[in-house]
Amino acid sequence: MAEAREISDRYTDAINAHDADAIGALYADDGVLSEPAGEFRGREAIVQYWGRFFTAFPDLNGRDEFKAESGDTAINEWSVSGTNSGPMETPEGTMPATNERLTLRGCDAITVRDGLIRSHRVYYDQLGFMTQLGLVPEEVTAG
Repeated sequence: MAEAREISDRYTDAINAHDADAIGALYADDGVLSEPAGEFRGREAIVQYWGRFFTAFPDLNGRDEFKAESGDTAINEWSVSGTNSGPMETPEGTMPATNERLTLRGCDAITVRDGLIRSHRVYYDQLGFMTQLGLVPEEVTAG
């Protein structure tokens, strides 16, 4: 198994264990996590991001549906599900739990050098994420 794939699989295991510190340990000190909600630079910012996410979704569970690798980059198509039963920290402040169930599909690309994640790019439908949590209307009509 190549290095990027092994690191990516450990990442998925750490998500399912809700272990933000284990996720952080996979990143270089200057590693970057970029996702639709923002960009998180450095190990500590990434650990904080995942800690907040696990608080918001304490039953979060994910799995890789498809895996590929090219050079130093692992590519995954994944699915996650969980219930927003904890407060969610956002740039605008803390939102109370919605108690809504979330099922989300997305993909990511994890680039590894010297055994650590340097770049992690995540793609998913942010509007779908917010709609499932009841934070935007399900149907928007032109007015």
